[in-house]
Parts: sequence; structure tokens; C-alpha cells
Amino acid sequence: MPRKSAHLPSKGGSPPSHHSAQASWSDADTYVLLDLVATQKAKAGDGLNFKTAFWNAVAAALCNPTKGAVKSSNACKEKWKRLRKTYELVTRICNTLGFTYLLESGVNVQPESEDIWTVFLKNNKDANSFKNKGWPYYERMKQFMPSQGKGLN
Repeated sequence: MPRKSAHLPSKGGSPPSHHSAQASWSDADTYVLLDLVATQKAKAGDGLNFKTAFWNAVAAALCNPTKGAVKSSNACKEKWKRLRKTYELVTRICNTLGFTYLLESGVNVQPESEDIWTVFLKNNKDANSFKNKGWPYYERMKQFMPSQGKGLN
């Protein structure tokens, strides 16, 4: 499926300010958001925290979504928060000893790693959807997300 172009609109265009329908995100819409984050990340600083003007521009870039209602700037910002949270979760999965994460199959928990998975789920309840299913945005986000390295002390 072809992806939409991910260019920020000129400053003259502004997205509609209110929407009655629920914003629904297709893969193409999500990749537009990720492409804009990647191209504008220098403006956001190390934490990738963007200003309101950026979210207005993202909403304007998604004024003709491939799925669902037109996205408001707030819907775009909330989608970004959810993507970041999921990215951090998948990164924890990737960094857990005993797991191998694959884009196509997720953790692909085998009988010999089921106990490790059960313990992991106690502290990461949202991880269950990645037991045998991958997340298509991980590799794209990995290209521009800040390192989550933390010391052991």
C-alpha cells in the first residue's frame, strides 16, 4: 500500500479545530506521523517533546486520512504518546534475557520460555499482545528514538 507523503504543510494551512468522529489510524497515517517526527526531531530536543505548532502541522498533513476521521493536533500528540509507550515496551522485551523478538512473530514464546514470559507479564501487563505477534513500527522508531540505556546501580 503506498504511503502518503510526509511533508509539513506551509504555515498558512491549519487543521480543523474540532472533530465529531473518532480518529482511527491506518498504517499509512501512522507512517506519515513517524516520518514527520523523524524529519523534525532536531526541533524537539533529546526527549522528542514537540511543541504545539508541530502537532498542528502534523494534523494538517493528515487532513485527508486513509482511515477514520480527520486527526486533530491533540489526536496526533496522543497517538505519538501511545507509540512511544509501545516502543518502550517492545524495547524492554528485546532487552530481556531469554527472549528473541522478531518483527513478524513478536517474542514467539516457546514452552521452554513460558515461565520467563509469565514473570515478565506480571510487571508488563500490556506485553501480552506481543507474545506471538510483532509490532510493525518498531524498526522505524528505533532509527530516531533516544537510547534508553540505564545503569544497574
